[in-house]
Amino acid sequence: MKIIYEVIPITTISELALSKIKNGMTVSLGGGHNVFNLAQSIRQAKLDIQLCSPSELTRLNCKNIGLKVDSLETIDHIDLAFDGCDNVDYNFNALKSGGGIHLYEKIAAQMSDEYILLLPSERIHKELSNKIPLCIEVAPPTVKQVIQTGKTIGLKMEIRQGNEVASLARSPQGNLLVDAFSSTWDDIDTIVSRLNNQNGVVATSYFQNVVTSLITTNKNNDAIEIKKGDLK
Repeated sequence: MKIIYEVIPITTISELALSKIKNGMTVSLGGGHNVFNLAQSIRQAKLDIQLCSPSELTRLNCKNIGLKVDSLETIDHIDLAFDGCDNVDYNFNALKSGGGIHLYEKIAAQMSDEYILLLPSERIHKELSNKIPLCIEVAPPTVKQVIQTGKTIGLKMEIRQGNEVASLARSPQGNLLVDAFSSTWDDIDTIVSRLNNQNGVVATSYFQNVVTSLITTNKNNDAIEIKKGDLK
């Protein structure tokens, strides 16, 4: 992976992310441990900002450390949105499949001037990894039809199980989560377009044309920000 960037002498991902935040901003915090590290840094810095989050869990965790974090419904505009990611390619297309709150995360991304992913370097690949599924949020009455459509285009479809005994994973809206697996994601744009046209599909974990930069680390474990177009 060849990267063109300017190394900033800041050691951690959360410190570099924090340096982008200015007093008076509205900042969204998504999910993942890097984002929570940023939340703790924000608390220590005592910045005069408004915080919001698409994640109910993040709002709860931030409350536990003394931060007030609003839901997206109360926000009109976001200056910076920080989020985690399972995998991103050199064109900044991303799969955010683990959490299952794609709808709210995409709302935050679209409301933001900058949508920044905080992630370890091993999650950045030239092409999206087929080890990461595409997660589809589906209204329960249409699950059978959506699964059948996925199978007809060569996907392996699995309804996600929940953490509780004999339960299925559900989105905050009560919809089911279906994980789609493929031998390659070379044609993911067409796949997602086909699935989005299916009745009952609410959102997918594929993020296209919304990520503005990545904050990660280099080989020396120094935090760096990678802009779109820097990866070659």
